[in-house]
Amino acid sequence: MLSEIKTKILSELKKFDEGASVEFSEHCDFASTIAFRLAKKEKRNPALIAEEIAAQISKNLSNAVKVKALNGYLNFYLTNKFYAENLPKIPDFKFNRRDEKIILEHTSVNPSGPIHIGRIRNAIIGDCIGRTLKFCNYETETHYYVNDMGKQIAIIALARQKNLKKDMAEFADLSDFIKNFVRNDYEILPYYIAGNEHYETDEDFKIRADEIIRKAESGDKDAINLMKETAKFCLEGQRQALENLDIKFDKFDYESEFVENGKVNEVINHLCPDRKDNEPAEISLEEYGIKREKGKIIIARSNGTSVYLARDIAYHLHKIGLINKTGNNGKILNVLGEDHKQEFLELKTILEKKFDVDAGITLNAVFFSFVHFEGRKFSTRKGNIITIDELISDAIEKAKGMMLEKNFATEGYRDIGIGAVKYALLKIDPQKQINFKLEDALNFEGETACYIQYAYARICRLIEKSNISEEEIRKFDVSYQNVDDVELNLAGNLIKFYDIAEKTCNEFRPNLLASYIYNLATLFSKFYDKCPVLNAEEDVKKRRLLLVVLVKFVLRNGLDLLGIKVIERM
Repeated sequence: MLSEIKTKILSELKKFDEGASVEFSEHCDFASTIAFRLAKKEKRNPALIAEEIAAQISKNLSNAVKVKALNGYLNFYLTNKFYAENLPKIPDFKFNRRDEKIILEHTSVNPSGPIHIGRIRNAIIGDCIGRTLKFCNYETETHYYVNDMGKQIAIIALARQKNLKKDMAEFADLSDFIKNFVRNDYEILPYYIAGNEHYETDEDFKIRADEIIRKAESGDKDAINLMKETAKFCLEGQRQALENLDIKFDKFDYESEFVENGKVNEVINHLCPDRKDNEPAEISLEEYGIKREKGKIIIARSNGTSVYLARDIAYHLHKIGLINKTGNNGKILNVLGEDHKQEFLELKTILEKKFDVDAGITLNAVFFSFVHFEGRKFSTRKGNIITIDELISDAIEKAKGMMLEKNFATEGYRDIGIGAVKYALLKIDPQKQINFKLEDALNFEGETACYIQYAYARICRLIEKSNISEEEIRKFDVSYQNVDDVELNLAGNLIKFYDIAEKTCNEFRPNLLASYIYNLATLFSKFYDKCPVLNAEEDVKKRRLLLVVLVKFVLRNGLDLLGIKVIERM
């Protein structure tokens, strides 16, 4: 909502310096450091330069914004007239449709057992990015890439055929939750562990598993179906785990499809047209500054089976084709752990340098750092895991106990527990590591979802006590003359919602939105404590009730973009 004003300010500043910039500020609505840039060039006092610029541009700015020079900074303030005209428009604002299609891939956990908590940050970040892209009116599809052609799936499929199943009671450190939880992905885990043990110790088992892979890549329908059905069986359980967190996908893409339709072979032949039989297919990217310690990059093994990279290239060419069909520019966006930076660089380079990729299509990745869960390391193969189901179950139970202690209504404890986990993983910049403690995430006093949800519940109760409908409140004609600073700060924060959402969307940084929503809840709490609403004079009461309703709207929508449910009563 502020983009037009920001553009107007920037246009005025660029008359003095083409490199000028203007940003949101905690001390005012917008701020610029242009005077400091010019001071270096002109060798003059930045405070004097700022005052000169303020005097010259103030007459050109609309009556929606005022400018003041302060110690070399140019501070811009939205006027009361702007608030009166624009605050009521917040619920009705819509982003224009973007002429760009975005295909977002995230999570994509191997279908080899339940999803452990080491993978949860990927899913939560990816879901939030998908929500904000759609909210900002980008044509967005969220995709889940199912690795149903890898060695691990062949091992599981063969173990299930031979009924080789590990007795989970042998794992003393494994929680009873995992041992007793019933769902497809948990049913797969004992076969996965037993199959890997046999693959490493039983030569006949190893030969048969490798043969399944070879047959599948040669187009054998039975082998392909065996691996695909095994993956689908496990995926159904994983999908349920994610949907329990309200994380859903528009499309599931199966790796086997690109083997079956010959697209993987096309990739191999395109990259290595002179490859001879019984020799590996290899390429070098050294001319693009990419080196591997072991030399060339293998695309296919000497026995003819492809490596993951070859299948991933075929998959990304498929996604590029989906964008090309729209006739618009587009973006392919992957959410990846920081340990995949090298692999992504190779993939991106091969697609851009070795294939005829449209210049209007960009390939980007959001890299995230890992979460430290109290010193636990994970290995699905060894059965050493904490699943996201177990973490969420623990969070929900602790939330219920905490609410009972506070004599709160307990019907919302599930959403409080899940929200606590999500917010704790979203409020930190994706590239920073997280030390996760559930007790901290469930703290009503800190920067947590609980704090924001509680603020929302107080708002619902306040509106209820007013005995006036939200629809009627939104129609109030109010004035922002002689407004308390606490009200003004709240109004100034409210009006930034759509701009923060768009910045979050464009920079793929959910922490920006998480921080904004927390700050809004904090400002509301200060407003709630200092500014009487229901007992105020009629004109003031109307203005403050309108602010309350708008805060409710923004908190609800902001939390929804984070994938967190609101709580209407505590």
